[in-house]
This record gives sequence, structure tokens and C-alpha cells, in this order.
Amino acid sequence: MALVVSASRIDSFDVHDVEQWRPLVAEIFPADEIDDVLSVMACESQGNPSTRYMEKWGVESVGLMQINEGWLTGWSRPEWSILSHNGQPVDLTDPATNLQAAKFIRFFEDSTDQEPWSQWACEP
Repeated sequence: MALVVSASRIDSFDVHDVEQWRPLVAEIFPADEIDDVLSVMACESQGNPSTRYMEKWGVESVGLMQINEGWLTGWSRPEWSILSHNGQPVDLTDPATNLQAAKFIRFFEDSTDQEPWSQWACEP
């Protein structure tokens, strides 16, 4: 699979359909956010769970929702850290894990009075 990354996120790679992820998104997100999640996913990764993008500041974004690896370490606040139950970093290329991480970030946005989807380069 060829992946070409540019300033506009992804220029081209084998086509993936975000609609294939609708049932999984529906298991994780509230019904009123499903279309927004798929819209952001289409822009961020085009539905490819293996997508990786190195941000300008040297942090890699991974998976369907392009989760920054900074969320794994919690940056300066450990309570932001997205870790598995045994304390090991999660596999953000796993679609369900990536979507759970995105749901956590959306919760973070809501609980800190940030605009919805402000943590992503793409918005619905």
C-alpha cells in the first residue's frame, strides 16, 4: 500500500471506505456524533486504520482518527494519558482502540469547554 503524506494530510493511497466503520463507530459514539466522526475520519485517514502522519512538531498521528501519540503519554498531565489496563500504550492502528481514544479526546474537549473537534486538523 502506497501512502503519500503532504501538507494537506493524505494525497493518495489505496482507497478505503469510511462507511465500513459505521457499525463500530455506532458502538462507541452517541448516535448524534456518528456522522461527525465519519466525516472527520474521511478527512484524517480516508478510513485507513494504518495511516500514520508525522506532525510538524515531531509527534506522530496514528490510525482512523489520527490520534497524536502525545495522548498516550499524557503530555504534562498524567490523567490525559490513554493507556491500557496494564499500563502499556495502546495500539492506535486497531480501529476499536483508535475510536475509543477519539471518544476520550471528545470527552476531554467537552469537559474543558473546548470547541468540538478542536483537537483534529479536520472538522465535520
